[in-house]
Amino acid sequence: MKLIRQIGFLCLLSAVPALLSAGFHPHRPPWNREALGPGEVTLATAESWGAGTLWVDARAAAAYGAGHAPGAVHLDLVDWEADFPKFLDQWQPGQRVLVYCSAASCHLAEEVAGRLRQSRIEPVFVLKGGWESWQEHHPNF
Repeated sequence: MKLIRQIGFLCLLSAVPALLSAGFHPHRPPWNREALGPGEVTLATAESWGAGTLWVDARAAAAYGAGHAPGAVHLDLVDWEADFPKFLDQWQPGQRVLVYCSAASCHLAEEVAGRLRQSRIEPVFVLKGGWESWQEHHPNF
C-alpha cells in the first residue's frame, strides 16, 4: 500500500512541471487548432507557395475595391459572367488558385472554388479564415 502511495505521489509531483511546461512553453502546440476542411489551407501554407499562385477574392465588388490581397483578381458569384473571362485572362493551366472571402464564417470562397472546379480549373484551394486572416497577419497593409 505504501508503494502505491509513493508511486501516486511521484506521478503527481511530475505532473506539476509537465503541466506548467505545456501551458507556458513558447513552442507549445496550440490547444484550439481547428482542423482544415477539404481543400482548405492556412495563410502560412499559401504564402509559402510564392508568387506563382493566383489569388481570387470572392467577396462583393465593393469589399474588393476597399482592399484585397496583392495581385488578387475579383471573382464572385453575382458577377460571374463578367468576372470569369477576366479571371481566365490571368490564369494559366495548372496554376494553383487560392480563393478567399471575408472570414471563416463566409462560404462564398467554397462556392466559387466549387464553381472553378466544375469549370475544370485545378488545383483550387480555399484560404482558411479568409480576408480576416490576411488582415490579422498583415496589419500594415
